[in-house]
Amino acid sequence: MTKIAETIDRIPDEKLIYVIHNSNEFKWNFFAVQIILTRLRLKITMFENDHSILPGCCEELRNMLKKSSGVPNLLEDLKQILSVD
Repeated sequence: MTKIAETIDRIPDEKLIYVIHNSNEFKWNFFAVQIILTRLRLKITMFENDHSILPGCCEELRNMLKKSSGVPNLLEDLKQILSVD
């Protein structure tokens, strides 16, 4: 597994959920990241009382990040995600 994929796999769900919920507070460089975050935020909003969907949303975001790891703009967005406390 590549170093980027390993890094993405180690991002805690709590951090990804925070990023999804607050995605409008960030400036995204890779348009696909902005699209998936908007869609996942909408999905979470639609099922606001169903916390069982959260791990699936995190996994979907991780998969997209890994599949796009060769895109330079994604690397900037990944740095931004990793810097969230």
